[in-house]
Amino acid sequence: MSKKTIKQTVPIDSISEAILALLKEHTPAMLKLNEISKALGITSDSKEYDALRVTLNDLDQNKLIFKSTRRRFGMRPLGEFSAFKGILRFEYNRATIETDSAEFPIIYVRPQHIGTAMDGDSVRVKLLALKKDKKPYGIVTDIVKRSDLPIPGTLEYDGDFYFVIPDEEKYLVDFLIPARKIGKAKAGDKVVCKFLKWEDPHKSPEAEVIEILGKSGDPSVEFAGIMKEFNLPVNFPTEVEQEAVLVAKLPSKSEISDRLDLRKSVIITIDPDDARDFDDALSLEDLPNGLKRLGVHIADVTAYVKEESLLDKEAYRRATSTYLVDRVVPMLPESLSNEICSLQPNKVRLAFSVFMDCDEHGNVHDYSVSETVIKSCKRFTYAEAQSIIDTGQGPYHELVLELYKLSLTLRDIRYKKGGVDFVTQETKFSLDEHKFPIAAVLKTRTDATSLVEECMLLANQTIALHVKHISKKHLKKGVLPFIYRVHDEPDMMKLKDVLRFVKALGVHVPNGVPSSRELNTILEHVAHLPEKMVINQFLLRSMAKAIYVEENIGHYGLGFSDYTHFTSPIRRYPDVLVHRLLKEYASERPNDNRIRYLNEYLIDASAHCSLQERQAVNAERASTRLASAQLAKRHLGSRIKGTVTSVTSFGLFVLLSSLNIEGLLHIRDLSDDYYYFEEQQFRLVGKRTKQVFRIGSPVYVEIVNVNIDKRQIDLKFIEDEETE
Repeated sequence: MSKKTIKQTVPIDSISEAILALLKEHTPAMLKLNEISKALGITSDSKEYDALRVTLNDLDQNKLIFKSTRRRFGMRPLGEFSAFKGILRFEYNRATIETDSAEFPIIYVRPQHIGTAMDGDSVRVKLLALKKDKKPYGIVTDIVKRSDLPIPGTLEYDGDFYFVIPDEEKYLVDFLIPARKIGKAKAGDKVVCKFLKWEDPHKSPEAEVIEILGKSGDPSVEFAGIMKEFNLPVNFPTEVEQEAVLVAKLPSKSEISDRLDLRKSVIITIDPDDARDFDDALSLEDLPNGLKRLGVHIADVTAYVKEESLLDKEAYRRATSTYLVDRVVPMLPESLSNEICSLQPNKVRLAFSVFMDCDEHGNVHDYSVSETVIKSCKRFTYAEAQSIIDTGQGPYHELVLELYKLSLTLRDIRYKKGGVDFVTQETKFSLDEHKFPIAAVLKTRTDATSLVEECMLLANQTIALHVKHISKKHLKKGVLPFIYRVHDEPDMMKLKDVLRFVKALGVHVPNGVPSSRELNTILEHVAHLPEKMVINQFLLRSMAKAIYVEENIGHYGLGFSDYTHFTSPIRRYPDVLVHRLLKEYASERPNDNRIRYLNEYLIDASAHCSLQERQAVNAERASTRLASAQLAKRHLGSRIKGTVTSVTSFGLFVLLSSLNIEGLLHIRDLSDDYYYFEEQQFRLVGKRTKQVFRIGSPVYVEIVNVNIDKRQIDLKFIEDEETE
């Protein structure tokens, strides 16, 4: 901040005027919350600080100032209705544009304002007139660049024309295929298309067939379609596989001698039943001063994946492992991920370890970071570790129970400091020998998974704080170039809808943007309600997405001011970068040219890794929807009890209790009455009967149609309760 900063303490009734004066004085600069509070003489532990947060939010909501995605505040610029550039996305029959604007990161677009733009296209959008407390809407004015992602779908022939029905709902149209562009494909084939042109929104876009995957409906073919749709690599290039084999050697004596030797220490791993890439291990020892030393030992991937090597370039390109229902698309070749880097029991492995000395209250009194060599004593599955927690019996039970006790303390501290206690569910499918889904279960957090999670969270936080500490040694001011995992405050526009619904359930909701502590209070109050899981999911959807950035803004959801990803370098490239930077900074201060290079590089690397992570998440969701449809087809005609998980203007999404999958009950199939959508209350109401369907409502439905290609499950409402 400049020397013009206001120094005096500001009375609470004039905070608005003081904020506007301060921001106007520093225009065009953007100021952080702590810079504003310091300038106004307001301390973070005062009542005025809470008033400051609320006032900033009110000024933003009333369009007097604006808040960037990095929690900086500034005066609203002139020409706010000019065009923005962004990426068009379709999700849940809704079009949005992710813009490059700090003020309007998301702009909504109605169907009539899209023109010939499609999902993934880079477009220009002109903002329409804004209304107070309403979502910003815009109109697509230009297509800057077409998406080059392949389009998988089913080739059909209507007697006159060939056309492809795309698998994903995000494409709102079918694609016309000129006869000369179908190659050897036949009607009914699952194919991959390349977009050609679309000039008139009243006509079909044109595409050409570039690959034939097989017969539509075949499970392996359908999953192959997802690989193509999200541009996931099937195999590693030969030269990358060869390099992996060359470097995947047991550590030499000289490599071991340069490291802290922990081969005789009691170290264990706890992972999912089907895991092969064990990238984290745990130890715990009593210290003479009464503290406990928690050791988190992470696979030392950078000992094998050297900067700018073929392996490194391929790992960067992928940036993450992707976990589909029928396969894993790994970031690293198996000779590394499942072998030499995997912390297998009774195998000598290179690790990067962080040791944290904790008291009985979970406070960290001291820490250290070391390159180590370890030999895990025992591999536990989550189920095995949970059994020890439940019974107190089993191998290394004292260690597991002490780790569990510490994890409870760490979790309690985290929640008290503002970490949000979301309860999530994950759908896991059982497959037959043909990779066909035969059952699904909903997996939630257990004591064993929480044990590992809390230890990893503390390690990641400690590493981020460590970089801040060594920066003070190397630099006069500022922080060394680094990559952070950040989570911004929720978007109030999205959150308002959820909080309105929660308030209707009789739960107290604070005014303004709730702090993470206040969100925790809300979650505690709904914990006893049947709608608990739905509310958790609803709130999660309203949260900002956690991303990787080179500038630290903290992690709202965890309640951490400093956080990074250090603990999963086998499956996440940002963790590889973190390991590499830690090693570089441990030896000496990088020169100014190197610092400048890293600052620029980490901007691009952070954006790339965030994009690849999102692509992987979308592929995993598509995989889950496909497996759900395949499972539902086995139960076509079945009558099943369900719970409403979402209410829209076009119908109800219902979780089928006995199958653990979700389908759509379209409003047209609620034939007993005319139903209208009350958006403010998130419910459908019958005009004549006054029957109400809302989130959490129990319903009885029949599976009446399944579209494998579209990954859709259609349900029909039944009034009697005869179910499976």
